[in-house]
Amino acid sequence: MGFERNHQVKIPSKQLNNRLFYSTQVQQPQIDLNKQNIEPWFMTGFTDAEGCFSIKIQPNAKLKTKWRVRPVFSITLHIKDAFLLEAIKHTLGVGNISKSSKTVIFAVDSIKEIPVILNHFDNYPLLTQKLSDYLIFKKCFEIIKDHLSEKGLLELISLKSSLNLGLPANLKLAFPNVIAKDRPQYKFKGISNPFWISCFVSGEGSFHIVVRKPENKSISGEVFARFSIHLHVRDIAVLESLTSYFKLTVQQSPDSVVTDKKVTILKNSASLQVKKLYDNLNIIIPFFDKYSILGMKSMDF
Repeated sequence: MGFERNHQVKIPSKQLNNRLFYSTQVQQPQIDLNKQNIEPWFMTGFTDAEGCFSIKIQPNAKLKTKWRVRPVFSITLHIKDAFLLEAIKHTLGVGNISKSSKTVIFAVDSIKEIPVILNHFDNYPLLTQKLSDYLIFKKCFEIIKDHLSEKGLLELISLKSSLNLGLPANLKLAFPNVIAKDRPQYKFKGISNPFWISCFVSGEGSFHIVVRKPENKSISGEVFARFSIHLHVRDIAVLESLTSYFKLTVQQSPDSVVTDKKVTILKNSASLQVKKLYDNLNIIIPFFDKYSILGMKSMDF
C-alpha cells in the first residue's frame, strides 16, 4: 500500500515517537553475525515485503552515451532494524549499508556484486508482483554488463518505463518517444516454504490488541487480538494463499466485497485479518513461535 500513512491502522513498530508498545524489560532482538546467517527463504520473503529493484539513470557528459546507468537492489528500514540489514549483508557477502538519523539502507549496486543477488532470486524466486520488477531488473543488468551502447540505452529506458513508478520527469523530457515495454507476465505459484511467510510478515504484517468501546456505556467493551496483512489488490492471490495455508476464515467488513476465500477487498487494497481467539491461539501464535519473525516487529508479536 506504499507509505504507512496509507494504512488504516498505524503499525506500532514503525512509530517514530517515544511511546512504548512493549515491555521495557524486553531487549532488542539480536542476531549473532558470526554464527547465524539469514535463511534463504527469509531473504526472499523480506524482499517481497520491503525490497526494491531499480535502475538509476543520471546524466554524465563524460560518458559516450552521456548517461550513467546503475542497477540497484536495496532494502530501506527504520534505524532500529539496522542489525537486520547487517545480518542480510553478512549472509550475502555483498553490498553496503548507509545510515541516517532515522533510516538505514542496504544497497547493492556494483556490477561485480549484482550476480550474487540474481543467483539468490533465481534459486529462491519472489512470490509477489515484485517478481515482474525483478525480471525487468535482471534484463536491464544483462544489457548494462555487455558494455552499454546508445541502442542499449534506449532499450534500458524502455524497460525502466515499466519498472516501479516508471520514468522520472527528466528522462521523459530527454526521451519523449520511448515506448514502455510490457511487464513480464506474473502468475502467483503458491507458498512452498514457511520461512517465506515469517519474513514476509516481518515486513508486511501487523499485530494489534484492539479495544472497542461500546456506544452504550452500560455495556462492557470488546477487547481482542488481531493479526493482519494489508497489500495492494494486485497481490490478492498472496492473501488468499495465506488464508488457505493457515486454514483461516476472515470476518467480512460491511462496506467491502469478500472473495470465496474470505479475503477482504477495498478500493485499491486487500487485507487478511485474523480476529478469532481460536485461530490466533492455535494457529497464528504457534506458527510464529516456530518460524520466528525477525526485526523489531518480533516485539509486537
